[in-house]
Amino acid sequence: MSRSRILAWALGLVAACGPTLEPQPEIPTLEVERTEAFVRRISAEGYLRAVEATSINAPEDSKRPMKIAWVAVDGSAVQEGEVVLRFDAIDLQRELADSQDDVTSAQRQIDKERALGGSSARRRDRTAGLAAVELDMARELHSEDQRILSRNEIIETSIDAELAQAKAEHAREVKAVEGAVSRSQREVHDITRKQAQREVERAEEGLARLEITAPHAGLLVLERDWRGQTLRVGDTIWRGQKVAEIPLVSAMEAEVFVLEADAGDVAEGLPAELVIEAHPEHVIEAKVARVDTLAKPIHQEVPVQYFAVTLALSQTDSATMKIGQRVRATIVLDQGAALVVPRQAVFERDGRLFVHREGALGGFSEVEVKLGPSSAGRVVIAEGLEEGDRIALRDPNAPAAGADAKADDAPSNGGAKGGAEGGASP
Repeated sequence: MSRSRILAWALGLVAACGPTLEPQPEIPTLEVERTEAFVRRISAEGYLRAVEATSINAPEDSKRPMKIAWVAVDGSAVQEGEVVLRFDAIDLQRELADSQDDVTSAQRQIDKERALGGSSARRRDRTAGLAAVELDMARELHSEDQRILSRNEIIETSIDAELAQAKAEHAREVKAVEGAVSRSQREVHDITRKQAQREVERAEEGLARLEITAPHAGLLVLERDWRGQTLRVGDTIWRGQKVAEIPLVSAMEAEVFVLEADAGDVAEGLPAELVIEAHPEHVIEAKVARVDTLAKPIHQEVPVQYFAVTLALSQTDSATMKIGQRVRATIVLDQGAALVVPRQAVFERDGRLFVHREGALGGFSEVEVKLGPSSAGRVVIAEGLEEGDRIALRDPNAPAAGADAKADDAPSNGGAKGGAEGGASP
């Protein structure tokens, strides 16, 4: 036997006795193509509302907050002049009674001060009158003839005359001062009385405006707070606050809320489709009419931000469309030709976005890319790839799922050896 034949026989024997090597699974790839139009669809939910509505507000000239005592049923039909909301009168009645008491008390203080001032003035007048009589008597008895009066008596009569004159002047001066003080006190009490009188007038005006009536016939829609709840009995209303509206149901629009992450490309004029949840069989064409400039959460407890988008409807069917109905909308975003790949083909590591591009001679290399708009399953490649490139749909460096399973099921050499030895033992 020749040497070459012996070597071939040995290699065949080794191959027959050794483990069989399974072929590596192929990496699924995709050729990057430029699509004619990349279409994105954004879903949003909201409700119907009237394009025009007559607002019903609390009185503008109300000087204090008011509590609701009764309110009409939300969505009820009202006639012109019909009462739709009534405020509680207890606080105003209590304020009116207190203010009237303040007016009465201030008036009594004025009357009291006037009486005291008059009494004091009369008392000072009497004092001045007595001093004048004493002065006249002192002047009549006054004599400087030492043959009639002694020197001491002459001095005493002179002092009495000066004292009487001083008493009269003092009484007149005190009367003037006390009169000025009395007038000042009356003015202070009069200011208090006027303030209380204004409170009385304000309370009377509030009592005269306890009811809000409908400006015209229509459907009453109560105002809702940030939680979506309507006004209720016991709520506090401030002056000028909107409490309800009467919409014109002949023309409606929809307000929907788009997630902040999806609202970047939403603009006026984009087409949309609308479905009312109560009538899902009807699809209504719409168009974006307005996009709010400020994002805000729908629920205070949930920090997710939304942009409110107003949709103009192509038609209004009063028979099936009602104010406040829930709607689902789909806004269509069209874009020109773009390189679009599946989301699963884009990987991220250390903040880098990349794909695995196949080389001309085989193998894959990481190529960093920049992403554009995306949809649920596809994403636009803005930079990094060219049309005709072939990319991997999974990480070529990671083992396939089937290979991992087979590797786990296959026993190791040590395990096989141990089994043989165990079988050989008694």
